[in-house]
This record gives sequence, structure tokens and C-alpha cells, in this order.
Amino acid sequence: METKKRNQHRVNWIDGMKINKDHFIEMEHSLLSHINQSEQKDISPINFGLLPDYSEYGSAIDISLSVDGQDTISVVLNRCRAITLGGYQIDINDQTRQLLEQSGYILKQEYAIQKDDNEWFVILTVNPFNRIPVGDADPDEEPPRHPHVLPEYKLDILPKSEVSTQEIGKQHITIGKIILENGKPSIDPDFIPPCRSVQSHPDLKFTYNGIGTFLNQMEAYSMHIIQKIHQKKQTNDLAIMALHLTEQVLRHLNGSITDFRFKDRYAPPVQMISRIVNLGRVIKSSLDVHVGTGKEDFLNYLTDWCDLNQGAFENVLIETIEMEYVHTNLNEALVKTSDFTKLMLSLFKKLNELDFIGKKSDSGIFVKEEVVDNTEVKSRRSFLLD
Repeated sequence: METKKRNQHRVNWIDGMKINKDHFIEMEHSLLSHINQSEQKDISPINFGLLPDYSEYGSAIDISLSVDGQDTISVVLNRCRAITLGGYQIDINDQTRQLLEQSGYILKQEYAIQKDDNEWFVILTVNPFNRIPVGDADPDEEPPRHPHVLPEYKLDILPKSEVSTQEIGKQHITIGKIILENGKPSIDPDFIPPCRSVQSHPDLKFTYNGIGTFLNQMEAYSMHIIQKIHQKKQTNDLAIMALHLTEQVLRHLNGSITDFRFKDRYAPPVQMISRIVNLGRVIKSSLDVHVGTGKEDFLNYLTDWCDLNQGAFENVLIETIEMEYVHTNLNEALVKTSDFTKLMLSLFKKLNELDFIGKKSDSGIFVKEEVVDNTEVKSRRSFLLD
């Protein structure tokens, strides 16, 4: 697909000038360019992608894959509503797809599998300046013509080695990922295309609900732990550090849960992920203030409840707060978020179940109550304990 540089200036209309269709096309291109510039003002590398979908489909994209006996991948795009990094809108639905197919433009791409590769990405390109005539001609009109035009769309399949973590261009968007599973190619069910809103993809909606429940439970557990320490007048070092940790967490949650409920539901996914990263930073800072004054004992106490060693516990915290958010690889951020939320929820849940936090006064044995309900975590995306 060739993308030519278009004149963005408006047509100078004057009385008596000779006009033809090129003048109107030039005017249309100018209008498209100005619309595109307007869209670009609100587009950034962390908020472009699939548009919110409130239809019965529940997702802004529908893509299917098949493989023939010659190991050739065939990808068909059925539906897609998105905006690219360059501000170009994509609107492919049942009606537009049928119109394009009638004009000979089928949104399908085939790719011969190369043995050296095991991952491929499906790239969709839009060019609004290439006009595809569509629709049935009016029998009463002379000369006959297709009454409307649509933008040109094109599908490509590229191996992972040929793409980067950023989109390949401003008129392009990565809409799918193909992986080899047991030697056979299939659509990666965990891949989430770049999304403009949490409402753009079912996995993000599921994640939002899971994180919301996690934050509510963390708030409740923190409150109960603080109340228990005060009510039982616990003053040992471990109880004091637990009090400091839960107070900091509760203070942070009190300032963020409302924004999460009101704003993050419709915001880009980076905002939702940032809530978890910020919470991880609060927890790590609350522990680090006790370096040299009991942090090691407290971490050993905490990790004893989570069936983790201290290093693994701190690694989860560090991986969370040092997370690199990549809008074109949302799944990686969600996996790290899931690891963090399940670990923290397990920890705070067990601390909440204790009648006493700390060591017995006459021994070095930690006080435990064996009240933990060992249940399996959901095999699919999960941010909570069952």
C-alpha cells in the first residue's frame, strides 16, 4: 500500500473556475487531514488502539485463523473498531466488510509458515486517502457508478523478528498474535491488542473487576489488622512494623479507590495498571524504612506465611514497581499484576486471621493459627484468591 503525501490545504474556490472531480477529492483529503490532526492531539503511545465496545459483541475486534495442509496460515478479519497511533480511524463491521468484498477487497491474508519462526503478528493498515468505490449503482443514474467510497484496508502477517515493541507505523495497528502450539499455529488467546479504553476488550474488563475487588479486600484487611493491633495493645517490634505497613497501605487506598471506580473503568489500561504499581511502591517503601531495624525479621515473618523465601517476595515487589508498560504488549503487564495482587492478598488475608502478630515472649517461635483455606487459583486470568 503506497501512502502519498497529501496536500492539507483547502481548495481556493473562485467564481468562473473550471472544476472537476479532482477538486472535490482534494477538498475531501484536506478535510480528512484536518480531522486526523485533530485526533492526533489526544493520541499518545499509551492510549491508541481498539475503541470501547458497548455492543452485544463485547469486543471491538473479531479475527479468525485457519491452516491448510501446506502449513499456510490464513487470517480473516471480520470486525475491528480502532484508532491508530497517527489518529486514523478504523471502522470495519459486517456492513463495511460486505461492501468491500463486493468490490473485490477481502480482508484476508495468507502466510507460509517459516520453520525458523514461532511467533507472528497480524498487522492492519488503513489508508483513508486511497478510495475504494463500494455500493450498488443507481440504475437511473448515468454513467453508472458505485455511490460511496471506503478507506483502503490491508492485512499483513509479520514474524516477531521483523517487529518492535512499538507500532510499525502511524497508520498501522497490531491486532493479533499467532503462536505455535504443539507444532500447530493458533491465535494467542492471551494477546490483547493496544486498547484505547478498558472497555475495548473482554480481558481488560475482567481485569478491572478483579483489581477492583482486590483493592476493596486490601482496604478491609488493612483496617481489620490496624484495629486488632490497637485493641490488643500489641507493642512488639513485628506488630509495630505491621501497623506501619497497613496504615500506609490504607492511607494510599483511601486516596485512590474512588478515582479507580469513577475514572479507570473508561480510561486507557495504563491508568489501571498504574494503581497497582503505585501500591507496590507504597508497600516496598513501608518495608524499606525499617532497614537495619528489623526489616529482615519482618520479611521472614511475612514470607513464612506466603510459602516464599525473602528473595522471591522482594522480587515480586521489585518487578511490580519497575514494570515497563508496553501498550502493544498488555499481557506482560497483566501477568505481573496478577502475581502481585495474589501474593499481597494472600499475605494480608493471613495477617488478618492472626489473633496476635509477633513472637512468643518466651521463645523464637512465630505465633500461627492454622486457619488457611488452601484452594486452587483459577487457571485463567485471576487477580484474587478463590
